[in-house]
Amino acid sequence: MYAETVVIYADLLFVINFSMDFLCLFITDRLLGCGRKALPLTIASVLGALYGFLPYSLNLPSAIIMLGNLVAAGVITLTAFGRQSLKRFFRTTAVFMVSSALMGGLITAIYNSSGKYHDGVYTEMTALSFAVICLISALTALCFGLIFRKKINTPSAEVCISIKDRQIRARLIADSGNLVTEPFSALPVIILSSSVLPKPYDNPESEFFPLSVRAIPFSTATGKSCFLGFRPDKIEIIRLGKKPTPAEAYVAVDTSNNNYSGYDGILPTSIL
Repeated sequence: MYAETVVIYADLLFVINFSMDFLCLFITDRLLGCGRKALPLTIASVLGALYGFLPYSLNLPSAIIMLGNLVAAGVITLTAFGRQSLKRFFRTTAVFMVSSALMGGLITAIYNSSGKYHDGVYTEMTALSFAVICLISALTALCFGLIFRKKINTPSAEVCISIKDRQIRARLIADSGNLVTEPFSALPVIILSSSVLPKPYDNPESEFFPLSVRAIPFSTATGKSCFLGFRPDKIEIIRLGKKPTPAEAYVAVDTSNNNYSGYDGILPTSIL
């Protein structure tokens, strides 16, 4: 008996895997409003395309392959979207994996129904049909993302805060009731949880805090209090379907570990 031989065209497999990974990363970027450039998405897609050869190169148990897929998804997400908080990392990885599963499932379903998919092999796939399926998948995912966002009554935005050589990304809830301003400049104030900030920027009370600190008073229903904050070098507001827009504001550091409904802080609607 002769062992069954499967011929794999490496160049075609690479192009297909690269295209699908890039499209899924692009969808993830748009759905989460990350505002990433094409270069990190391209590098991550190349890594994903190269990983696609592994199941054909090694005879591994399905459990090991599944674990490898999870690790690969995390590495691809980290490469594409950079360093993030643990919560955001798991969220972007989950969205990327779901979009990949939906796109792969759609292609499989279409080719199964047409009799052109057999034993894990696409027997007939033209470049045009592949492009059409990818386009439909992308539009479907974006439509679902837009519908999902419209159902959320709470406005939010992604904020990129630049401090010296560091860039910090945070997902903030927009609150029209946030009327806090820095008393000398009258600039609006972004209230940011200290858990989002890397050391030493997470503790403005520390003697090692590298920036000029400002006292930012505010009032609540329970009385008056004061934040310590700073003015970053640059702030950009990133929203779905729009170009990043610069904003002028101070950042107040909240060290009390408030929940903020699952967000990283509060953004005044005046700077949206």
